[in-house]
Amino acid sequence: SSQIDDIKVEFHKSSHRPTRIYSFADFKRNERTVDPTLLKAEPWKPFKTRLDFEVAELINQMKLNASHTDRLLKVFKRIMQNPSDFTLESAADLNRHWQSAKMYYPPFSTEEITIPYNGQPKTFEFHSRSLWEWILSQVQDPLLAPHFEWDAQRLSKFNGTKWVRFYDEPWTASKFAQVQSHVSSIRSGGKPLAIILWADTSVLSTFGTQKGHYIVARLGNLPMSIRNGNFVGGGRVVGFVPIVGADSAEQGKVKFVNWKHAVFHEAFRNFLKDVARLSKVGQVVHCGDQISRVLFPYIHILSADYEEQCRFALIRGLGGNAPCPVCLVPKGTLSDLKARYAYRVAAEVAELVNKPESMKDKEAVLRPLGLRPVRNALWDVENSDVHEAISFDRLHAYIIGLFQKHILPEIKISLDDLGRWAKAVFDQGFQTMERWPNLTHFTHGLFQMDFSDGKKWEHASKILLHTAYNIFTRERCLKGFALLKLFRTWQELNTYLTFEVQTSLTISAFERTLVRFHDRLVVNDADSDIKNWDGIIKVHSHIHAARDIRMKGVIANIDTKVNEKMNRPVREAYHRQTNFKDVELQLGKLDDRDQAVVSIRAHLDALDEQAQLLLADVGPSKEPKTTEWQFAQVYLGSRQKPTDLKDFTAQAAHDDAFVRFRQKLADCLTAIIARENPPGIHLPQNRRGRNTPTLHNLDKASFFFLKVDYESTVSWRTATDRLYSKPSCPSRNKRCDCVMIQMSETEVTFGRLVQLFVYFHEGNRYALALVHPFTGNTAARDGDAELGLCRIRMQPRRNSLVIPVQSIIRGVLVVADDENANEYTIVDALDQDIFLR
Repeated sequence: SSQIDDIKVEFHKSSHRPTRIYSFADFKRNERTVDPTLLKAEPWKPFKTRLDFEVAELINQMKLNASHTDRLLKVFKRIMQNPSDFTLESAADLNRHWQSAKMYYPPFSTEEITIPYNGQPKTFEFHSRSLWEWILSQVQDPLLAPHFEWDAQRLSKFNGTKWVRFYDEPWTASKFAQVQSHVSSIRSGGKPLAIILWADTSVLSTFGTQKGHYIVARLGNLPMSIRNGNFVGGGRVVGFVPIVGADSAEQGKVKFVNWKHAVFHEAFRNFLKDVARLSKVGQVVHCGDQISRVLFPYIHILSADYEEQCRFALIRGLGGNAPCPVCLVPKGTLSDLKARYAYRVAAEVAELVNKPESMKDKEAVLRPLGLRPVRNALWDVENSDVHEAISFDRLHAYIIGLFQKHILPEIKISLDDLGRWAKAVFDQGFQTMERWPNLTHFTHGLFQMDFSDGKKWEHASKILLHTAYNIFTRERCLKGFALLKLFRTWQELNTYLTFEVQTSLTISAFERTLVRFHDRLVVNDADSDIKNWDGIIKVHSHIHAARDIRMKGVIANIDTKVNEKMNRPVREAYHRQTNFKDVELQLGKLDDRDQAVVSIRAHLDALDEQAQLLLADVGPSKEPKTTEWQFAQVYLGSRQKPTDLKDFTAQAAHDDAFVRFRQKLADCLTAIIARENPPGIHLPQNRRGRNTPTLHNLDKASFFFLKVDYESTVSWRTATDRLYSKPSCPSRNKRCDCVMIQMSETEVTFGRLVQLFVYFHEGNRYALALVHPFTGNTAARDGDAELGLCRIRMQPRRNSLVIPVQSIIRGVLVVADDENANEYTIVDALDQDIFLR
């Protein structure tokens, strides 16, 4: 019979694979190993030696130009201890090797596309690599072969009463299964090959005169950890879309804008021609695991910002009557999140556009639908409805959209209305926020900093509520309080969408929160002092997010955030390695090198790893390494100078946390010993018969650092918090983090770390922590429930506890309530796990 947390995997019926039920501990879908017999013996080729490749790799990573490369090679030549192992002589010699390395990737090529305008042919160069050839280089790579998933899966987790479906990777969602049903009906055993494309225009030059409009491809059959990474199997630049220059005489004319879109889609049609053909008939491919499969490529996801989505969908954007690329919501009703409108269907749009009628008549039909009279390149690709492939863009719609450009400016206006003191208090809240790993510290406040990094804006959104709720009280500023309620609902929506695993329950929770967002938006709309939200597409776009998750997997599969990071290396290569002429051609060749380096390096590392395993005569399943100061899921670090119990108890004179420290330590150790019941182990007793630790057994074992591993309640994978307890450091470096503590099977509490130490007793080591506890039964303040605030109260410091470090669940970020002494609020938007807990 099924047990709680069991995982059920139901494969697509065409795979002929039986349904399997795993215990939670055994469910390890991505732990697959490479067949060592498929590894290349000399993966550094076409370079003559491994050292040649490693020098070439370094030069490529440093983005050196030809003269710098020559100088570096001369230096290496002089200092080499074994000259016979190094044969590269010059930048030209190195380039010849790069040219020979084309076996690792399909190189960039240039084709001309011609689209007439006003009766005159206009020709553009389109630089791209064959998308299909690039796909084959991934599918046939033996390093990636164990990680490819070719069958749709329906995953469920047993909660004790029923199976709850969950989604993560693309193959766990409905679109993949739908495509597999279709392709297996065409050719028995046909497998879906899910393509993820991202396109964007980026400014390359300092003054904005040079732009690049490039395409990045990824494969949805690979797991997210590989697909969204920077190494083999990660995204690659596969093309540069021609950029049509501005024409002051034509700019803004409908005909000219339509023609620019036609140029874009003609380039894409050329780019997709092989994929379009094979999407209908499939192709037998001998994959990297030496198994032949019939693969049917299709466009699973189009990841793009709104401007690019309009270009893909061939709609007229915010100037059109129906500005959404996914549905037919009318312009002017974008803030109505309870209404539902018909989805756009590519086949229906194609029928309208392809009708043989005059342009005037065609415009009369297409304009009310917000469509352009241009043939869409994606119509040629089977199973690739462009309106289904277009996906919710959390980065631009939420982080630098609704938050940065819309909600935050309204909050700033409300702060200005209250006066300078409000803005000063708001910024001070950011400045004094406790430091936390991977969370930006806003040293100068929020409004005193100028940045365009989406990550920093997201970090600001996590803590804003805790800096503002005492400013925007219901009594002091009703408008600001209403804005904070709207912001809090947005914060909840944003946190739900970051989940790495979505269940049917969390998706439903997101949809219910979306209704609350609508209701609070209506309240804000009713206030004439607050902006009108009706014309903002970002208010509407998240209405499709739940559908996207059910169709394509979690938002991390579709978000533009992972692709935006491609801008930096392209921009860097432009500045450091090109001569600023024929830019797309040069950037394409440089990306060819990058892909060769990534591929060769991955094969070298795999070969080295296999050699080490053989040398050690152990398999890949060897036990994980442990350290001297590791205790179950907790690791102690930053060991301090030798100390003993006398030093600890002496601190009671200036720190109430150490009052009765010896007895607190004895109570903790007594409980541990009683629970573990080791034979013959006991604590010495004093004259009153109470257990009392000896004074000398704490020698050399106090620590500043604690690392705790815990199972995320969202992804069910191991997460790690790195925490500090440095009470005696100078004020600038002083840091005592807060933790969540499992006091018993049913009781969880919070506390602030005071001291980390190890106690030695009769040959045993006990890792312990002195903590300053909070109590969770603090009465809620007015507005806490509406703002979703979780309030805790710090107990008197003399009520400190000694606990085993193994009882620490994870770290917690708390913020002091400046208006209520000893009260704190928990930052539950810090990450997915603390939010769900």
